[in-house]
Amino acid sequence: MKIMEQNKGFFFGNSPFGKQDMDIRDRIAQKKYLYHKEAMHLVTTTDKGEKKIDKGIEDLRGRIRSLMEENEEYNNVYREYRQQMAQAKEDYGIEDGSQEQKDLELLQKDFNIKNHGSEETLTEEEEERLKNMGELTDYQKLCMELYKQADDYKTRIEKNNLQMKGASATIRSISIERLKEHAMVDAEVAKEKLLEAASKEAMGMLVDDAKENLNEKAEELQENAEEREEKKEETEERIEASKENREEAEAVTEEIRENAKDLTDQMTDSEKIMQDVDEEIKKIMREQKLLEEDLKGLSLDVIR
Repeated sequence: MKIMEQNKGFFFGNSPFGKQDMDIRDRIAQKKYLYHKEAMHLVTTTDKGEKKIDKGIEDLRGRIRSLMEENEEYNNVYREYRQQMAQAKEDYGIEDGSQEQKDLELLQKDFNIKNHGSEETLTEEEEERLKNMGELTDYQKLCMELYKQADDYKTRIEKNNLQMKGASATIRSISIERLKEHAMVDAEVAKEKLLEAASKEAMGMLVDDAKENLNEKAEELQENAEEREEKKEETEERIEASKENREEAEAVTEEIRENAKDLTDQMTDSEKIMQDVDEEIKKIMREQKLLEEDLKGLSLDVIR
């Protein structure tokens, strides 16, 4: 669907969070689909309601047309009866001001009062005349029969007019309410608001997910920093220990050097002593040799 294709690249394309954001994209797509489904349901429901109203209005207009056609036929029949009455008056040679015509008009007035609840009322003189009128003439009988038939069609016409008036009033009322409510316009606005809400919620989900990722990264960095700090402390401790060991080694080395010097000195002294001893021995040996020579010389002297 068209609306579902909107921002498709954003929700299903490259994400600023990489592959690890696949779940959030799925959730956003699902959320947007639900909002879109609700929006389309709103528009579709409203559209169905509007179409139903349109059909109702069209049915009313069809009914009005049908009633108008009926009335046209009824009017033709009604005029026919009236013409027959006029023809009967002419055929019977009845004058307008004659008593027979006046009595006929009184009979028609009484009929209207009894059958239609006319606001007219009979005077005492008219009531008295009806009582004393006697048997109706052939002209009066014929005209009253034609009048009753004509009145039946006149009543039908009036009923149809009332129905047409009611239908027209209903159509007008619906049209006025439509102008006030703007159902489809409101539905479209509501749909856009739902889609906008979907986009906002999707952005909120992205922001929340980004914050969560950033918090996780921050925690990871914090842990790494703590590990580095621990390693740094260990390194410093090792360096400090190395320093102490080096100082101790230097002290031992110095001691060794001093001992070596003493040994060297002692060796030097020993060599000197040995030289002195050698010299002394040599001296003794020389002296002994001389002594031997002297002894030999003495011996020779004695022998002689």
